[in-house]
Amino acid sequence: MKKALIFICCIFLSVVIAILFGVLHNQFTFTLSNEFFTKVLFERFGFVEYGRNTPRLTVSIIGAWSTWWIGLVSGLVFAFIRLFYSSSKAMLKGISNAILIMLSITILVGLIGLCYGFLGLSNLESTCCFPLQVNNVKNFIAVSEMHSFSYAGGGIGVLIAALWQIKNLKRSNKLEFIKISEYKIHEESQKI
Repeated sequence: MKKALIFICCIFLSVVIAILFGVLHNQFTFTLSNEFFTKVLFERFGFVEYGRNTPRLTVSIIGAWSTWWIGLVSGLVFAFIRLFYSSSKAMLKGISNAILIMLSITILVGLIGLCYGFLGLSNLESTCCFPLQVNNVKNFIAVSEMHSFSYAGGGIGVLIAALWQIKNLKRSNKLEFIKISEYKIHEESQKI
């Protein structure tokens, strides 16, 4: 029963963390290039008129809508793997660490994307912005790359965190097996 509660809570927590990440990510990137939002994402998400009146709120809503599902998927993956752990304490600790690993990788890869865009390495420069009228093309491209890289980072983060959990599960099971074996050997030696 305790594991089932942890399973549900961890999925919920993963969704909340993903939403907060999306909101903060979009607030940061809006500061760098508001044109990326006002000329591309507001239209894509259907906020053409409303978004211009309250741009920061709209950016937050778009961030939440864009990331909640990543939290759901990662939470399900992490919680499912941890169901195979013997204790609920190990389950909770492992899921928390997996979320931190994924979040760290997502942030790191997103920042690499931002640098990639700012350094002019992106191929978007040749195709960027047509037919849009963009004043700050360099920031527009950097923010676009950061968004793309962050999604990739989220996928890579889920994979690495899941593999890390599986590795720990195998190691934990080996230790459990060794402890049980030692206990049985000790018990047998007591009988003799």
